Amino acid sequence: MNMVLPILVLLVMLALAILYCFWGYKYLKISMFLIAFFAGVYYSYNWLGSSVPTLGNWLWLISIAIGLLLAFLAFFFVKLAVFAAGGIIGLLIFDIVKRVQPAWFSSLEPLPLFLIGLTFFILVGLLTFASRKHFVILFSSVFGAYALVRTAGIVIGLFLNGGFGTGTTAITDYSGVFNSVSIFNNAPLWALVVPVIVFSIAGIITQYRYTARGKKA
Repeated sequence: MNMVLPILVLLVMLALAILYCFWGYKYLKISMFLIAFFAGVYYSYNWLGSSVPTLGNWLWLISIAIGLLLAFLAFFFVKLAVFAAGGIIGLLIFDIVKRVQPAWFSSLEPLPLFLIGLTFFILVGLLTFASRKHFVILFSSVFGAYALVRTAGIVIGLFLNGGFGTGTTAITDYSGVFNSVSIFNNAPLWALVVPVIVFSIAGIITQYRYTARGKKA
């Protein structure tokens, strides 16, 4: 495998994780721009590459264009992005409720299920929007801490294993390759959870200390 591109991907992931964990609220627009861009490029490349293989060399250009579009939307419509993020969490909560209590929803038609899910989306989205400072700090610290620890586990595993191995791997396969070298593969769950909790608390304290000084994001 060409080592340059995957290492660059890991460095970008690590930098974004640190930025999001400790300065997610301070640099909200910048972090959302970068995350939206790289997520847009990665997932559009992944989806279009498997769905429309005839794109050829146009695949990268289209993926970058989609990434830039999402990045600028996230940058200029931060409040809408925060509302949408809360709404997505509302849908996740709704999905958990359905899994825990399937009998409550087994007899419902698709339209009532859709309306209930939409209600969860709107209510949690509005709640998130109303308390966006606290939501952004909490979410960015926890998410950034998880991404930081996971990425660090991949980097450490990479050095311990002496690289990714041989062969050619497309960018759509990087997720599986990264996970294959992570030190958390065979480790107990607490080995991942404990450092995530530690970095999450450190990130929350850092971000609240910054906002307590009267500075604004």
